[in-house]
Amino acid sequence: MNVDKIIQTINRNHPDSDTTTIGQCYDFLKEYISKSESLKNDFLEKAISRAQTFADKNSGARFTAATLLFELPQHDPNYYKKIRRHVNEEIAQLVKSHHVTAQKFPLPEYAELYEHVVSTTTNLSSLHIDTASMCAAMLHELPLESDVTVKEIEKEFGSEIANLIDYFQQIISIQPAHNAKYINNLRQMVIVMARDIRAIIIKMCSNIDRMRSGIVKSKNDQELKEIATESLEILAPIADMLGIWRIRWQLEDYAFKILKPTEYEKIGKRFNVDERKNREKYIQKTKNLLEKKAYEAGVKCSISGRFKHFYSIYKKMKYKNRSFNEILDVFALRIIVEKPSDCYLVLGIIHNLWKPKNRRIKDYIAAPKSNNYQSLHTTVFGLNGKLTEFQIRTNEMDKKAKFGVASHWSYKNKHNKNPEWLQEILVKHKELTSDEEFYSSFSTEFLSNKIFVFTPKGDIIALNKQATPVDFAYHIHSEVGHKCKAALVNEIAVPLDYQLSTNDIVQVITDRNQKGPDQRWLEFVQSNAAKKQITDYVNHHTKEGHDTHHL
Repeated sequence: MNVDKIIQTINRNHPDSDTTTIGQCYDFLKEYISKSESLKNDFLEKAISRAQTFADKNSGARFTAATLLFELPQHDPNYYKKIRRHVNEEIAQLVKSHHVTAQKFPLPEYAELYEHVVSTTTNLSSLHIDTASMCAAMLHELPLESDVTVKEIEKEFGSEIANLIDYFQQIISIQPAHNAKYINNLRQMVIVMARDIRAIIIKMCSNIDRMRSGIVKSKNDQELKEIATESLEILAPIADMLGIWRIRWQLEDYAFKILKPTEYEKIGKRFNVDERKNREKYIQKTKNLLEKKAYEAGVKCSISGRFKHFYSIYKKMKYKNRSFNEILDVFALRIIVEKPSDCYLVLGIIHNLWKPKNRRIKDYIAAPKSNNYQSLHTTVFGLNGKLTEFQIRTNEMDKKAKFGVASHWSYKNKHNKNPEWLQEILVKHKELTSDEEFYSSFSTEFLSNKIFVFTPKGDIIALNKQATPVDFAYHIHSEVGHKCKAALVNEIAVPLDYQLSTNDIVQVITDRNQKGPDQRWLEFVQSNAAKKQITDYVNHHTKEGHDTHHL
């Protein structure tokens, strides 16, 4: 038995991963076993089987490599030095963090806690995140559940890992509720994210495992519901803003299952019993046809079908007041190509095969989302007239969509600035001394569902749900807002209190002779920025005796 199958699994789950450490750990393990008289003959086989299990769970390459060495005895004082010398420092740190945790949470007495930290780290490793974060995830329960202190961790593992664990402790519980304690927890979370965004990602993965396994300290259903609420209302929107799609959908779906079990079960039944076979056949037929046409056009691509996650379907059913049968685009096909120009070639092939649905073509390559997501989206009337969504992107764009900031931001460039939206939250935390103002701003601007609209030039603007053309105008510039006279949405004239929807193309018509905003706009605008600009203008000009009811 060798590691070839493990490497194949890693390459399938994480294309372009560096798997050399897996071979290095395997060679080190064989040599170590050959020199040991105490290890049994089947030790190597068990180690490979264990690593294969982690690879099958979507573990990253480095963490999978380290698992080969997890069960080696620790009586050799030079053990970690040997790993550093024959493999590298990162693998030595991962193995050491596991050994420390395994010592403090021995099996079977601490089985639940041990499995929790290992599962949290496994999920985190799937994001291609740095080694320090994985070590911190493996050790994050020690100061809470054992006699190990953060200072002792710092002495053993260094300040970076210790700081991450300290930050995690500061945000261990947020628990949504409109009270002073909750708002204080939000403020603390903002400070922690500004110091090191990785701490909140570790918390996301920890929450996911607690919801998946049902592990809570009090063994109380209420505590599990609080974790689910925190995950759905706070962590999932932040995961979305960080661009970590894989984490966002897990937070949403596990929370949905806990908070709305009946609705979750209904959707699950429709997927797994009633319609699954028919959908899988439909997806396969679509893939076969598209792959043939792409090959004929000289475009190399890989196509995979996926079902949309349950919570997104539930939201569509709820907000659009539709039944499951009326949600037609519950699955999508993702097409990965080699270069951006191929994305547009494939889009043309799709539209030649099937008629596109009106206003359902979105170009996030030319105009990326605020979280740097890039892809072409189109919904067409596919085989037998069924609505089918396609997402077309390069491999690099796909990695950004799956892993977001976890693999492309903080740990690769320590001097990189915080994301713009995080800078905005930090400024508001400092400026808004009133807890009520801070909570209102944080909830409205960052935790509410966003919509994405287009300017006539194709730029994408993120606005609060139920935003109006006036909100859009003030987002562009205060003077555009003040002089806003009328609006066109998708080339149709609409009133200024019209509620915009994602994918709308919005054009504001200004009047240079207009004195300023109408005070009555305050009755329908949604963004705090628009409200403030209008209020400031009205207050200033009311003192001067001007009329602000110009419409």
